[in-house]
Amino acid sequence: MTVILDDPVRALADYVSHDSVSADSCFASGVAAARDFACERLRELGFTVEIVKTPINPVVLATRGDPSWPHLVIYGHYDVQPPDPLDLWVSDPFEATVRDGRLYGRGAADNKGPQIVHMTALHRVLKENPDLPLRITYLIEGEEEIGSPSFRGFLEERKDSLLGELLLVSDTGSPGPDQLVVTTGLRGLTALEVKLFGPRQDLHSGVHGGALLNPLQALMKIGSSLHDDEGRVTVPGFYDAVVAPEQWEREELSRLPLTEDKYAEFLGIDEFSPPPGYSPLEAIRFCPTLEFNGVGGGYQGEGSKTVIPAEAFAKITCRLVPNQSSEDIANKVKAAVEQFCPSAIRCEVFVKGGGDPYVVIPPGKPGSSGSEPHLMKKAFDVAEGCIEGSFGTKPIYLREGGSIPIIRDLKEVAGLESLMIGLFTNEDNLHSPNESFDLEIMEKAISTFEAFFKQLAT
Repeated sequence: MTVILDDPVRALADYVSHDSVSADSCFASGVAAARDFACERLRELGFTVEIVKTPINPVVLATRGDPSWPHLVIYGHYDVQPPDPLDLWVSDPFEATVRDGRLYGRGAADNKGPQIVHMTALHRVLKENPDLPLRITYLIEGEEEIGSPSFRGFLEERKDSLLGELLLVSDTGSPGPDQLVVTTGLRGLTALEVKLFGPRQDLHSGVHGGALLNPLQALMKIGSSLHDDEGRVTVPGFYDAVVAPEQWEREELSRLPLTEDKYAEFLGIDEFSPPPGYSPLEAIRFCPTLEFNGVGGGYQGEGSKTVIPAEAFAKITCRLVPNQSSEDIANKVKAAVEQFCPSAIRCEVFVKGGGDPYVVIPPGKPGSSGSEPHLMKKAFDVAEGCIEGSFGTKPIYLREGGSIPIIRDLKEVAGLESLMIGLFTNEDNLHSPNESFDLEIMEKAISTFEAFFKQLAT
């Protein structure tokens, strides 16, 4: 019998072909097909697979091994971002294409490629040693790209199945094919939507202009009030709980093979504007933010339409660092928006969810407890050696600017600290057209995890 994991590139191409967009119900069949694909691969690896229903998309819960063995939990997600805008893709986002050493397709890097890496490495190890003395539980969810709304409830219900010694995650980034990062922190997130209401309907700007405050003008006033001229967030108390990075974290960042000039070139900008006291590369890891993700109101079509809009809106997210609380920051931003809103405009602020930041101190680093579970201590040490063996360099230990709220949930509910090994790069275009996965990283990473699983079980 042909096992698809014998050919990881083919396996990834098949996985990508399932258009598992969780944000759009039109893709429900693709979501189900991707889930079935993941289940079948795990069954081929000898896992007992359960599909756990949730209010939206089920969670794949799979286990192998004796309960007395050391217990590793592996996380991934089978859903992907929408492919839009389609006209910017060079090839069909759901027909995987290999060119110039990359496999292109939606979900190739986020997160289907890293899952195939883990599964292929396990496949190779278990072919040699079917009785590998390592208990593994797989968690593959289908709602990560919409904020994992069902995941916390799933964890509360099934936490007894997840009581292990470590969580393995490869849903974070690294600089390139010769340098991996072990991610030691993720920023938290809070999301809000602001709606402003003026007249009861859109008005002729010539007939009524000058008599009333335009909601768009009020929106601009509120927006400009939330930062000072140097880029600091002006929300009262916003920085009160912020903890500065440790010296070893700054030293690790200095090893990053990325200059500010190269970073600016990648972004396509001429200058940076980080808040005072931080370099741009520090700011994206160690600083909290308040960003406008979308604003609107009035006429959006071609040409002009002379109206004063009845409504305006803004979508805001804040990225959070230790020891900020998502709920606390949401309340403070909401209060500030309401305070800055002119009295002539009615304002409503809706909190749309979020999660708290997560930080893990690698065993042996300053500030580590020294009382970490045995498997956690061993895994960090083994991972460093395996990464160096395959990639030729030791990993860098860095926080990442993005957010994966379920990582904090897994710590709070199941007590799991995380080993996060980044397998995608900036060039992979996550969430953008022409997403891809570097096949050089793929093969090196398979070798890395093949050695990792072997050594972890000894």
